[in-house]
Amino acid sequence: MSQTRSWWRAPALWALLGALGIMLIFIYGANRFFGQDNATAPVPEVTRNASPGIDGVIATNVPADQLRVGDCLQGFNGPLETSTVVTCLTAHNAQLIGTFTMDGEQFPGPAGILSRSEELCKSIALDPASPLDTGWSYQFSRPSEATWKNGDRLVACFLSLNEGSVRVSMLPSESAGLNT
Repeated sequence: MSQTRSWWRAPALWALLGALGIMLIFIYGANRFFGQDNATAPVPEVTRNASPGIDGVIATNVPADQLRVGDCLQGFNGPLETSTVVTCLTAHNAQLIGTFTMDGEQFPGPAGILSRSEELCKSIALDPASPLDTGWSYQFSRPSEATWKNGDRLVACFLSLNEGSVRVSMLPSESAGLNT
């Protein structure tokens, strides 16, 4: 009887391992097949509300590459995160104040790109009547060495509150666009 038992265990064990292996291959293949399509699919353009209601929301979940200069941002967490675009008269904690395209073929290095990005962002003229004080920070997205090789030269400049919110644009009225 002990021989029968060990004979039964071996094929069952191999069948179980084979089934698990096939299942893993299937899951890996499906993920690889469907995952690559999703990764390369372009993100559709977010629809902006031309006449925002009382909540002041123009668009939600806006990818960083679809933000426009002058956009006031509610719930801003960082320059590469999706944001909610609101009118600048609606409570917000950040604003995209400008963009620049860097020149040159050679990547200036992490320190060089950081220094140049900061210099460009701080050169943007802000509204002298805006409530700019020490509670604000400059944040920016900038090319990395890898994205530079692919032609990325864009620096996007954000001004964000360390805490709280405002209901005004930080840009002079002619620069703030439609979001004032």
